[in-house]
Amino acid sequence: MSREIKGNSILYAGSDEWVNSRTGEVITANQIIKKTDRNGFMITYLSAIINLIESLGNRKMQVVKYILENMDKSTNTLIITNRELARESKVSLDTVSKTLLILKKAKIITTRTGAIMISPELVHKGNQSKEQYLLTKFQEFEEEK
Repeated sequence: MSREIKGNSILYAGSDEWVNSRTGEVITANQIIKKTDRNGFMITYLSAIINLIESLGNRKMQVVKYILENMDKSTNTLIITNRELARESKVSLDTVSKTLLILKKAKIITTRTGAIMISPELVHKGNQSKEQYLLTKFQEFEEEK
């Protein structure tokens, strides 16, 4: 008999029978589903990251890695110049420029002088309303130059 009793973020879905494949024992167990919100988790979108990796070489990935590791997780931004990014990620200024151009064309980042913002569609920390807020900021970011 399956029923749903909702209380807080826990959902009781009834009971079910489980069979131990080794012993054949039948066990009746309650099914409880607990909903966990996204607050505090860093959400990354694997397919976007895999596509990014396929389009970049090793040196360019050093730039991306530095950006992702050092960005402000609450705003998805990194305040840094291209020269500083080249120095910190140990690549040439030309590699940084080419990498940022690839990322901008793919709509993974947007930039303005001395700052980079990573698209919340790729990575963000927080719930859905935070994601929507960051998406709006991402669209406005380049316009604020």
